[in-house]
Amino acid sequence: MGLRRSGDIRGVRDIRTYSGRVDAGSVPYLAYMKISCLEMEKARREKERNSAIARMRNIDSRIHDIDAERNIILKKLEKHEDAKQALISRNDGARQRNGSVPNRSSFRSANTGGAKDKDGFKIRY
Repeated sequence: MGLRRSGDIRGVRDIRTYSGRVDAGSVPYLAYMKISCLEMEKARREKERNSAIARMRNIDSRIHDIDAERNIILKKLEKHEDAKQALISRNDGARQRNGSVPNRSSFRSANTGGAKDKDGFKIRY
């Protein structure tokens, strides 16, 4: 017979059991704690979802406003271009001076007695 080593000997303390391991679902207070954590997470997620939906509505509204404003500007440009084309067709392509742009011949120098100023504008301080 061989001698046993002391490391191989097992006692009652070495018996493995499931007595210390308890399922969290079987203990009532742990189950209620788990339910309360789930409810809190659900409330946070609902708040996040509602906030995201509100942001999406704001973004959609702004996109709609941008499209409307763009269409208004395009209509104004079309009217302006139509008026410009009508003016050109009335003048048979000849350029007409705008009333807001003064004619250069209307500028007379006081020193030259009504002769045209060849140097353009002269500013006196």
